[in-house]
Amino acid sequence: MAEVENPSPTGTRGETAKNVMFMGVAQAWRVAAGFAFTVITARLLAPSDFGLIAMVATVTAFATMIQDLGTTQAVIQRETIGPGQLNSLFWISTCLGCLLAMLLAVSAPAIARFFHEPRLEALTIAFTVPIAAGGVQAIPFALLNRHMRFAELALIDALAMAASLAVGIVLAWKFESYWALYAAACASAFVTLTGCWIRSGFRPGKPQFDDETREMIGFGSGVSGFNLANYLSRNADKLLIGKLFGDNALGFYDRAYRLLLFPLSQIHAPIGRVMIPMLSRSLSDPQRYKRAYMECVSILLLATQPAILFATIYSEDVFRILLGDRWLGSAPIFAWLGIAGLQQVMTSTIGWLYISQGRGGGFFWIGLFGAVTTVAAFVTGLPWGPVGVAAAYTISDYLIRLPVIWAAAGRVGPVEARDLYSMAMPHALSTAVAAIGLLALKPAIGRADILTCGLLVCLSFAIYLAVLMLFPEKRAYFFLNAEFIRARLAR
Repeated sequence: MAEVENPSPTGTRGETAKNVMFMGVAQAWRVAAGFAFTVITARLLAPSDFGLIAMVATVTAFATMIQDLGTTQAVIQRETIGPGQLNSLFWISTCLGCLLAMLLAVSAPAIARFFHEPRLEALTIAFTVPIAAGGVQAIPFALLNRHMRFAELALIDALAMAASLAVGIVLAWKFESYWALYAAACASAFVTLTGCWIRSGFRPGKPQFDDETREMIGFGSGVSGFNLANYLSRNADKLLIGKLFGDNALGFYDRAYRLLLFPLSQIHAPIGRVMIPMLSRSLSDPQRYKRAYMECVSILLLATQPAILFATIYSEDVFRILLGDRWLGSAPIFAWLGIAGLQQVMTSTIGWLYISQGRGGGFFWIGLFGAVTTVAAFVTGLPWGPVGVAAAYTISDYLIRLPVIWAAAGRVGPVEARDLYSMAMPHALSTAVAAIGLLALKPAIGRADILTCGLLVCLSFAIYLAVLMLFPEKRAYFFLNAEFIRARLAR
């Protein structure tokens, strides 16, 4: 059987910078569009509308986590893969997506009864459409990633976000209904599905269930196991808050969570698409593997931590300016989650190591550990409401999950735990110094306006960068990528 052509190994500094920077620039406007969608719809719709969508999301996220049985990552990570194996994985993911959609539809009445919200029944049934579409999309999407066709992926993502933005805002303005948020999700799913099928060129055929296919399914099952555990940890808070405190409280919590998570995911996800296949092809050269990973994470921390730090310290001003006074209840929740977000920028990249090294089983177990400790933290903080849940989660993140996850990730492979700590410490020091500067100014500033907030963001980046440049390795990363950007702009 002929094998599918495999991308050549890459991973040099210039290649890493080229792909990461390209995806970063291409995603910049997508992040801006998504941020605009969050702000505008928050002003057009009520907190309870977002609460309803968040309730459904706790269920649909479960289906999303396992709808392809990890076949996407199996295709990306595999050294060689044949057409028959691809066909097998396609039919598995498609059938599983349809099965999950049917189970979701059957469960809709029970979900509505659980939350004591009859409107959820129709909304849950409606969400079976994007669930089924996700299974059909998995293999074409994986092939674009495998062959590092990042320009096309970035364009598809950008078009999907544009469609979501247009549909969601127009319908929210015209109907002022939570159905606008559903329509926006469907528009994004449809554009992504269409784009992946057109650009990948994949057409399914006869499956071939051989030993290698079963091995890939085994690896994918480990990834799916992690996704399930991650689903539990990412949605238990919304489930508990929605059940005990209602849709309004959940709306406040969900906006705080998404205002932080959306920009991070839109930066992390496309970079992960670059890094996982790149790292997978670099395993034969441990030094190149380690250098590519550490350089990429350093750039990611520099690009995100100063902004997260500002938004965390001045959360009330951020919510008042962006969403209006009625959303100020989200500010203390966001502040606690922002503290967790400072380290999660790096910890979330640990999955790149597990997947690129084919460590599906270890990925599952570390996900299970994270899920159990996260849910325990949610339950601990629940008596203090949504703010207590966010606080308990953040404290446990630093004291329990971070040290265990980093130690486990560094036990195998080119990147050891000591490498993770040595890479993170300069960034931690830069964050601490920038935090001192922003906190010192807060009493004098009082109620910040949009211009003051802009200046504070710039100050946060300036202090952070100044401290970071005291470290020779970080200077090398910075000037390398600055030179790359200069060269690209000069063309």
